[in-house]
Amino acid sequence: VEHAEAHSPGTTENLVVARGAIVIRVGKSRYELAAGDSIVFDADVDHDYENVGDEEAWMYLVMTYPERVT
Repeated sequence: VEHAEAHSPGTTENLVVARGAIVIRVGKSRYELAAGDSIVFDADVDHDYENVGDEEAWMYLVMTYPERVT
């Protein structure tokens, strides 16, 4: 299990599972994902990634931060 604290407001994560099975917890919500599944979620709340399978899990993750206006 990997725990991630909330990122800055407006941050999102786009995650694709390439191998294995994981559970993502975002705030109070829980999502079960297997190879080929994907999820986009608001990452400005605490979130967890958990490998729930018997094999190694591989994920690809893209974080998008809000545009900073100057």
